Amino acid sequence: MNVPAPLASKAIAAVAAALALAGCVASPPQAAPLPKGPAVTLRLAVYGDTGYQQSGLLRGYERLHPGTRIVVDDTTSPASYSASLLHALAGHSSVDDLVAIPFTMMAQVIARYAGRLVPLDTLGSTAGAITTFGDTEAPWMRQAAMRSGHDYGIGAEAGPLALCYRPALLKEAGLPATTTQLTRAWSNWRGYLASGRLFASRIRRGPAFMDSVTSLYNAMVSQAPTQYYTPRGKLAIATSPAVRQAWRSAVSAAADHLSARLVPLTRAWNAGVDHWTFATAICPAWMLSLITHVSGPAGSGAWAVIPVPGGGGDSGGFYLAVPRASAHQQDAYQLALYLTGQQAGPVLAQAGVFPALTPAITAAVNVTNSYFSNAQVGLIYGQAADRVPNAPAGPAAQAIGADVDAALAAVQSGTPAATAWVQALRRAAAAARAFGA
Repeated sequence: MNVPAPLASKAIAAVAAALALAGCVASPPQAAPLPKGPAVTLRLAVYGDTGYQQSGLLRGYERLHPGTRIVVDDTTSPASYSASLLHALAGHSSVDDLVAIPFTMMAQVIARYAGRLVPLDTLGSTAGAITTFGDTEAPWMRQAAMRSGHDYGIGAEAGPLALCYRPALLKEAGLPATTTQLTRAWSNWRGYLASGRLFASRIRRGPAFMDSVTSLYNAMVSQAPTQYYTPRGKLAIATSPAVRQAWRSAVSAAADHLSARLVPLTRAWNAGVDHWTFATAICPAWMLSLITHVSGPAGSGAWAVIPVPGGGGDSGGFYLAVPRASAHQQDAYQLALYLTGQQAGPVLAQAGVFPALTPAITAAVNVTNSYFSNAQVGLIYGQAADRVPNAPAGPAAQAIGADVDAALAAVQSGTPAATAWVQALRRAAAAARAFGA
């Protein structure tokens, strides 16, 4: 990882200063050395590729804590993991000592199973342990994990947004292709979509401009201060101007044939990456490792990364939480602090996993990615994480988002947009009622 990708110098300075300032506000959470005692086996439940093992973090923790053994229960499928986690929290099966809770599920878990989790602020009795995340965790990350003033999860991975693109395909369409040019031209969604229409007019048969209109929609919604819920917990999908604008933009992009209709985390999307089926993709931090794996060595240098239009937004990520059923609650909490602390930031970012706590993000600001044309991924994703709005979370938000995604898929299959939108609103209302909102 050598030469950083060029960005506007003022933006670099502003972001670096903001991140440096954030790093000075609070000491990073660190795991305090535990006294020697009986051997402890900690079971850690995660899903997907967390970066914990390949980065050496777990081995490092075991070396610092002789007698502690960490067993990882890793589930490949996020959907399967989520179902198993809810089943365990409901008391129908055993639960690990430390569990990952997806960001999109946290409000639902807190609403139903807060009593099955340990408030982390009650586990600060060990010397050096923090008892609050107020100075280290962004408000948008923290608020979904809080109930009655208690923190039930610590942010472990964030999914800040960027934009991945293939310079060769843009050049083929006669469009600008350098990071400097596109950072300026695609600073907002209007500019991005205008380029998409030019791309489609110049390459009528072949790759599409973007992978999916659902990715476009969700990215735009994630940048809005009001999404599916109001601050008072009322359903807001029908009244949020940002949600309606995102819907109209996605429907328009579908009508203009800008999308390859490939949804991330599917085999079809992987095949699209491998066969150069689309030129751009909304790219959460975790997607970098996915693209690297799918494209293989031959794809190195074929992609570049710039800030996402609109500047912020998040997709994915997870918390670490300690179930009450754990027999090693304090030990599990110490492991959580270590995996989310400052020292973990750079190694996780190098592994394609972006940290969630401010000290770890600050420590990762200089990380670059040689596979993606030496993009300054630490800076780009740090900037995006800093700009995620503190939108009110709600227990049915994940279900509502899935309903809108299905509605957009129906539009692309021929359903009139107005009909699909009404259906999405009805399903959203039903989902909210199911969760008592």
